[in-house]
Amino acid sequence: MLAIGSEIRYRLAAIFAVHWAAFVSSTRQAIRPVVFETVRKIIACRTPALGCHLYTCPKCQRIEVIPHSCKSRFCPTCGKHATDRWAERVLNDLLDVPYHHLVLAVPAHLRGVLNFSRPATLNLLFSAATAALTQWAQEQHGMRLGIISVLHTFGSDLKWHPHLHLLVTEGGLSLDGSRWVRPYGDGWLMAHGALKKMWRYHLIRALRQAHRAGKLRFPKKAAFLADYPRFNALLRRLYEMTWYAHIGASLRDPRFTLRYIGRYTKRAVLAEYRITSYDLERGLVRFAFQDYAQGGKTSYKTLPVLAFIGRLIRHIPDKHFKMVRHAGLFAPRWREHYLAHARAVLGQTKPEAPQPETPKPAAPEPETPPVCLQSWQERRRAAGTDPLWCPTCQVAMEFVRLVFGPHEPIAELFRKAGKPVAPTHPIRDTG
Repeated sequence: MLAIGSEIRYRLAAIFAVHWAAFVSSTRQAIRPVVFETVRKIIACRTPALGCHLYTCPKCQRIEVIPHSCKSRFCPTCGKHATDRWAERVLNDLLDVPYHHLVLAVPAHLRGVLNFSRPATLNLLFSAATAALTQWAQEQHGMRLGIISVLHTFGSDLKWHPHLHLLVTEGGLSLDGSRWVRPYGDGWLMAHGALKKMWRYHLIRALRQAHRAGKLRFPKKAAFLADYPRFNALLRRLYEMTWYAHIGASLRDPRFTLRYIGRYTKRAVLAEYRITSYDLERGLVRFAFQDYAQGGKTSYKTLPVLAFIGRLIRHIPDKHFKMVRHAGLFAPRWREHYLAHARAVLGQTKPEAPQPETPKPAAPEPETPPVCLQSWQERRRAAGTDPLWCPTCQVAMEFVRLVFGPHEPIAELFRKAGKPVAPTHPIRDTG
């Protein structure tokens, strides 16, 4: 754990390191290979297992050890910078028009089915949402929307709750590319009721097609759903329900929403500050979450540590699975073509690519810093410190060597520098 002022922060890496072997031996369910790979990365993050960069002061010979990070999108330590870079890149491609934040979810009875056959069923969420919005825009108003979709698979209490967040342009480019269409004027996209019906129709239709094509898998406890008539009967019952769809207010500046919906595409589903206690002896973890059933107030849940790990790992995305999709005006294949026409009719120009802010350094830069550390060093400087500046001699530290993988002499340097050699509990944070 790590003390931050008066707060105690518990590292997920430490919890995994202590209990992962017990979880693997106790679980009766198959664990996906990507889960093993991700957990190994998190446990090894910023330890000698991944190596480091070594720097030294040319005067006093002070040694600075810069541990390598795992760069896993599930790692709570490594993901923040990736999220910020993603948001800035997306913002640079957006049109300067109002947007709406949409949320599309599925009934509880369907969530298990989506988990059985992932990633095939999760892909259907994206295609169904795009089909619903595209059909409405083209058939009702002869326009093409700009759509960014982000998949979240969790609720605030870590339960399996797959749903989509979408950022959608308020209006769109006419199909002939000659004008910008805003059918309802300021502040309105479409009726909630229409969106719910179209979302339900397209997803159920896609699930039926996937079942007939043999793309769905079912475990023993749900083997009866492999029979199409029974599966279709379930879908018919779900069709009678009212599905959840939310359309947020018009957004002139989508920056906050983008960062919110993108936060968990690059980071772990649970920020470490939300873990309020970890009882190693009793094997219990307590964490905070927003209870939307109680108006969004902060509630707390205590789970056995193995159940806590089980909830976390089912949200690890499959390897190479794209949690963010672009459609319509933002579709990768046609983006430049559509955006050029849209900017022309809107009288806008393409913004320049964002340049990283370079705050005035507290000291001269090293003569030959490795490229891979530039953004990292700039972030530390922005926080007010330069990790490669000797505080004693007031000179730039020099790069010595790059080390990959476990190396006992390097492990000793980690110890002397006060950095974790292995992610046991308790564990010190490496910054």
